[in-house]
Amino acid sequence: MANSKYEYVKSFEVEDKIMLPSMIVVAIDGRNFRRFCEDHMFKKPRDKQALKLMKSCAAAVMIEYPDVIFSYGFSDEYSFILKKNPSFTRDVKGHLNNLYDTCVCELVQKREVKTEIEAHEFLKVEDVIKYKENGDPVKRLRRKVMKFRSDNIAGKSFWNQHLSLVSELGRVDEDIHKVRPEYLESFQFQDKLMPFTWIVVRIDGCHFHRFSDVHKFKKPNDEQALNLMNSCAAAVLQEFQDIVFAYGVSDEFSFVLNKDSKLYERNASKIVSAIVSFFSSKYISKWNEFFMEKEMEYPPSFDGRAVCYPTSKILRDYLSWRQVDCHINNQYNTCFWTLVDFKERTSGHQNKRCKSEAQNELKGTQTEQKNDLLTKYGIDYTALPDIFRLGSCVFRDKEIVIEHCNIIDDGFWEAHPWILGNEPYPGNTKWE
Repeated sequence: MANSKYEYVKSFEVEDKIMLPSMIVVAIDGRNFRRFCEDHMFKKPRDKQALKLMKSCAAAVMIEYPDVIFSYGFSDEYSFILKKNPSFTRDVKGHLNNLYDTCVCELVQKREVKTEIEAHEFLKVEDVIKYKENGDPVKRLRRKVMKFRSDNIAGKSFWNQHLSLVSELGRVDEDIHKVRPEYLESFQFQDKLMPFTWIVVRIDGCHFHRFSDVHKFKKPNDEQALNLMNSCAAAVLQEFQDIVFAYGVSDEFSFVLNKDSKLYERNASKIVSAIVSFFSSKYISKWNEFFMEKEMEYPPSFDGRAVCYPTSKILRDYLSWRQVDCHINNQYNTCFWTLVDFKERTSGHQNKRCKSEAQNELKGTQTEQKNDLLTKYGIDYTALPDIFRLGSCVFRDKEIVIEHCNIIDDGFWEAHPWILGNEPYPGNTKWE
């Protein structure tokens, strides 16, 4: 993140309180799924194709997140069990090696394959998750072992016959009989957000460097991709009336809920998951509107978190921090890709070497030096499109609008006082 006087707002971010080591269960449910089923004419009482789709999505989750060791689902609901010591808090490479070895053993012992060599070939799927500073890709092995069963999971035999589950959960000695709901509810984590504070849900693309590379987004900015993000953000404001403002740049968007919001009784995980999943689904459904000439190779994913800010001033400082970050990152990236492009055209070097040389040339440079460098290559930074330099603001002004403006100075907020509740909204209170 860029250094600025607004960085103090990071002190309002608190760590999640899930106790380790413990088994983490993430339960998801369809939002307004009854209406979705009716609109898409699902068969009643159950639609086998819809269930297969849910199962396929659960499989994709387990491939993407190796810490998920088991999932169970029915209808529009799925529960995912994470291992006790997830690799999010440990060395990822060590975890993946252990998981990989376990999968190899189970494939051979269960006679899914004949030899360990076949098991290694079956498992070997590499994925680029990010890039180092010198341009080298950071890879990981992705699992593609999946078993779909409809066994009775209340019986101990199911849990004890799978090595990967036994290694994480231990052996089960007794069958499960009657389960008391109040007993299970006692373990649920109540992550209520502080009342009468501004809630900001910031979402970010997961491994978006890879996604943008695979889909050949323009560097340093792809205006079509940014417009797609903005359209998705506008759809979020349309769907969630408690969101009064959104600010976005690159693969990131911050959504501001009003101080009096009672959305999901201010339950953080429900608010975040609802906004992130809705945004992600819109990104996929709107793709062809902005990239008619490109087919989506695979769907992107986003993560998010909610932070409370007690005053309008601190909220504005948070948004100012994000806009300062937008400017600094965009100026650096514009310089970087200008240098890379020039070096590739004139030196004949490979892309990797040109990136390394560009990084070394920019190391330690200040704003004025970067502007001078761009001028040398015939680029006036101040003349670049506002969407690149200022980011995007999404808010209601008789209708939902998208603008690229300065939100650090007072002018924007004085012109739109209803956003922060300083004056009542001058138009309708509902947006269709």
